[in-house]
Amino acid sequence: MSGDKVRKDASQVENGTLAATDESQHSNGGKIVIRSSPGDLKQVVLDGLEKKGDRGIWLWTLFILCLTPNILNGFHVSSYVFLGKMPENYYCVVPDLMQKGWTHDEIRNISTVGGVNQNGTCTILNWDYSHLAEMNYVDAIAYVSQQQRPGLVSCLGTPGFEMHYEQRPGASIVPEWNLICERTALRSTVQVALSVGKFFGASTFGVLSDKYGRKSSFTVAALLYVVASLLTTFSPYYILLLLGRIGLGASASGVFYPAFALLTENIGVRHRSWMSIAFNFSYPIGMLILALAAYYIDPWRDLSLALTIPSFLLVIHLYFLVESPRWLLSKGRERRAYRMVFGRKAPQELCDSDRELSAEEVSAAAAKNVDAPKIPLGVRIKQTFSEFTKLYGTPKLCRRALICHFTWCVTSLCYYVTALNADNFAANRNVYVATTGSVDILAYIVSMIVLAYFGRKSTSFCFFLYAGICLLVVLAIPKESTVVLVTLAMLGRLGITAVYAVVTLHTAELFPTEIRNTALGICSTMAHVGSIAAPYIVDLLGQLAWWIPTTICGIAVLIAGVCTLLHPETRDAALKDHAKQEADAIGDKEPMKQ
Repeated sequence: MSGDKVRKDASQVENGTLAATDESQHSNGGKIVIRSSPGDLKQVVLDGLEKKGDRGIWLWTLFILCLTPNILNGFHVSSYVFLGKMPENYYCVVPDLMQKGWTHDEIRNISTVGGVNQNGTCTILNWDYSHLAEMNYVDAIAYVSQQQRPGLVSCLGTPGFEMHYEQRPGASIVPEWNLICERTALRSTVQVALSVGKFFGASTFGVLSDKYGRKSSFTVAALLYVVASLLTTFSPYYILLLLGRIGLGASASGVFYPAFALLTENIGVRHRSWMSIAFNFSYPIGMLILALAAYYIDPWRDLSLALTIPSFLLVIHLYFLVESPRWLLSKGRERRAYRMVFGRKAPQELCDSDRELSAEEVSAAAAKNVDAPKIPLGVRIKQTFSEFTKLYGTPKLCRRALICHFTWCVTSLCYYVTALNADNFAANRNVYVATTGSVDILAYIVSMIVLAYFGRKSTSFCFFLYAGICLLVVLAIPKESTVVLVTLAMLGRLGITAVYAVVTLHTAELFPTEIRNTALGICSTMAHVGSIAAPYIVDLLGQLAWWIPTTICGIAVLIAGVCTLLHPETRDAALKDHAKQEADAIGDKEPMKQ
């Protein structure tokens, strides 16, 4: 490359239009001359990406395009509070008596132990109601008073009886499929289905994102989101509702993690911390919009449709989002990455090089001239799981991965346990969801402020410690002090939400580009193990003693905080692209740029 060309490129670097390898810099008449070796295309792209991700409309466009899809997650994950709301009262009625003109109160006085004073009943006295139907109410009362009281039978499990719900028609899924009494577990399964979908979707879309690209994985997830949303809204059968919820959970992970990886990989170091945390604002924003929509829209299908319509806006994201240049570099596609960053083809002098070709480049070049040989099945299987072997292939990465799995699981477990414990208090659903979203926003703001001055490791430890103390202090509070317990639950939720944001950012920086999304996906899978276990801890262990769930979470959170101290600090550290770079590094104790 001629001297004039180098000076021209250096001038363009100063203007933010081109970047070159900063192997050496010299002052020349007040101008910076950057010497770039021929063929060092990858470094030129990285320098240009750092410049582009530091400021300008490209940075803010990327931030908005990556942030807004996660608002949909706030819609659907919390929509169960409204879709599955319980009726104010429910009891069994006898159609034979109703056909004879009996009122509900008259039927309940004869068929229910406790009569009209007993609300929320699942059983009915096993009288011969066909015989009672031949009498009027007064005669029937006189007749049954002279008879021995029969046993109780299930209303839903016995033919000839119907469950009546004191709830507006179509207000929730409960009356539509009788998700109550002995079928209450089926109501809970609607929410569990979402967690199951997120469980499988996190690891699946994580691998797809690392193997086929961030945008490709996001595209598949966006299409699944639309289909699953429509299936949930218009499902005529309970089983289709579950399939729709599973699809929503899987696609929620599919639009979250590729977008998060895309943002983390392509923004400048100066903005990486606060933008990665601000990315999480989308979820509580979705919760606030959900609470507002549910205030005006009551029928659950209408509410679900209102939440589905915004998903069609994902088409805009599919049009404007581009593939991650850093991911392209990790796959050896430097020329396409250059075109992504600079909007033009790479100069020929940067493409020409006398360097030794890598194994991937040799294979690609050979494939152009000769027919590819058949790859044995064992090799193909090994290639398919290459991301997993890279993630756990070295002791350093394996240790990091296992610690992240545990911390994500504990964080998610405590997040949902605190939410479920708070829900046991009689609170307005709209106010509760809005309050929860507001607490989450406050938690993200706090985490952004703290991360501006402290590293990832110390911040995670402090938030874990704070949350653990809040949850364990519950042991010293009497059960009758409801206000104090709710306050502690919200304080614990604030700490857990804040640490969730920090842990997500820290995990993304701990692993190289080629396995970053795989690591995030598997960690998310472990997080959903916690979210699935949370209802059982609250419902089953909470019956033994009300303080057991928060005590378990408090102890687990403290252990997770200690484990985070084993991680290296990643603040202002350059992101690695390949697992081999981590393996060749001196060690976690090498000095980091602060």
